[in-house]
Amino acid sequence: MKKIVVGMMLAASVLSTASASAAGWGDWVPQNVGATVTQYASYAGIIKKTWDKQSLENIIQGKFDVPDEAINAVLEQEVSDSDQVKALKVTSRSDGRLDIHADTKTYGGVDISGTIDSCVHDGDTSYITYTVKDKDLENHGGLTGWMFSHISLSMMEKLVGHIEVSDDVTTKIKSNTVTVDYSQALKKSEFAQASVAGYNLLDALRIEGAVPHDGYIEIETSLNVPDGVKDTLRSILD
Repeated sequence: MKKIVVGMMLAASVLSTASASAAGWGDWVPQNVGATVTQYASYAGIIKKTWDKQSLENIIQGKFDVPDEAINAVLEQEVSDSDQVKALKVTSRSDGRLDIHADTKTYGGVDISGTIDSCVHDGDTSYITYTVKDKDLENHGGLTGWMFSHISLSMMEKLVGHIEVSDDVTTKIKSNTVTVDYSQALKKSEFAQASVAGYNLLDALRIEGAVPHDGYIEIETSLNVPDGVKDTLRSILD
């Protein structure tokens, strides 16, 4: 059970890049695109690793799709050194459910299905809430299988103890709802250092929700910078 909660936290980290609250430099517009890109060369690499031109346009328009394969690629890297979890995979469904499958050393296959109730990044506030609707241990009947399927996550936490992945990611469990706070992890990320024309990009990007669809998660976004800064970002990503 501990490793499943860890998996949810890792998935949460992938779903977010950002927040909102722009620094006030007014409507700054670049006069020389080439010089502007050179000026922000130290951040250009970070920006290019985080976005491409199409993803930037989607974020500006308010909806950014994260494919399951992108999430699963990151999860694969994160569990590669685990001695308990051999594989971790998410599947987004057209009915709004997000399924999580873990192949564990101790229990074998573990399946969890639930909903993303909220996915928020706004200033210093960054969290995701996930409510488990169904859970099952593959090929486990008897008392162990029954307990896993019927006992709430909060009761399991009382039995196994509270779990924290790191000092930068904290979790709270109430009944079958897990709240993952990743604000500190974002603040310490490489992307948090990138600024253009006085606008910190982590502060300029807001996440307002996340909705699973068939094969991808749609992230609701806004980018709170002047049009001139958006044009500079486009130039950097050309």
